[in-house]
Amino acid sequence: MRVGDLVKFSKEHIADPGHEYVKDWIGIVVEAGSTGFHKPIAEVRIAWSLPWDATQVSHYDEIWWNGLGYEPFEVMS
Repeated sequence: MRVGDLVKFSKEHIADPGHEYVKDWIGIVVEAGSTGFHKPIAEVRIAWSLPWDATQVSHYDEIWWNGLGYEPFEVMS
């Protein structure tokens, strides 16, 4: 994912128990890069437009998404 990409959660993520609440979230990647002193860790920040007329910026790193066993996001454009 790159800065400016429009994203949503993947069908696999939504189907994972307890994650259905994110099915209508649409976001834009506002930051993408790597952090870490000894070993770079890929991370993204996504600004979500939430269904109840709110916005939220969330941080996700490769440690989180690599532990899922599936791709959590789908790039829409």
